Amino acid sequence: MDGLDVLADETALLLASVESLDIEDLAHPSNLPDWTRGHVLAHIAGNAEGLGRRARSMSDAVPRSMYESLESRSGDIAWRSRRTVAQHAQALASTQADFAYDLAGIPADRAGDDMEIRLGLMVRIGDLPLLRLQEICVHHADLGVSTYDWSNWPPALVAWMLPRITASFAAREGFPVGWVEVEGARISVGPDPTTGVSGGATEVVAWLVGRAPGSGLAVTGVDAVPVPPAWL
Repeated sequence: MDGLDVLADETALLLASVESLDIEDLAHPSNLPDWTRGHVLAHIAGNAEGLGRRARSMSDAVPRSMYESLESRSGDIAWRSRRTVAQHAQALASTQADFAYDLAGIPADRAGDDMEIRLGLMVRIGDLPLLRLQEICVHHADLGVSTYDWSNWPPALVAWMLPRITASFAAREGFPVGWVEVEGARISVGPDPTTGVSGGATEVVAWLVGRAPGSGLAVTGVDAVPVPPAWL
């Protein structure tokens, strides 16, 4: 499956960031509304558990939801946000190892099949490592630590995210510009072909998902880089 080596590297970087924190750092607000860094870390670990459940269902055909319910998901994040640094690190490492184990059980001939993750979110089975990589890298940046932000996202992840995100926005209404342009390639995201945003792939993706203001991007037909709608 694609992305396994990069996933291992980015997991190690996340664990290094976690181990550099202390208990006061965990209670510090993250870059996400109403979440501390502890909430973000609890969510990352819970995501590995949820993706692992879906991966197991692809192996044994036993139906499993990613989360029992949105209410239980939120409750688990709040409860587990109070872990210590060591507990967060252990949870991240163990859930990632379990996810890798569950992933390895999927038959190779199913890699090209599509699967539903939750709430209509579809992904190719062979792209599950990249979906997990997205979770780790985006939320690593959300921690707001000095050693990691969106500019550190690996090129393999950015290349995978860009067409998925732009296709998602193009399928909706109300995107504030008509296109984004990366390395000379123009991608439609809205109805107005006279307006657009262009720049480097990583910054464009970070802007699209609300992790960068787009200060390094160029605009056409509008006065300033707009704020995109919510990604998910």
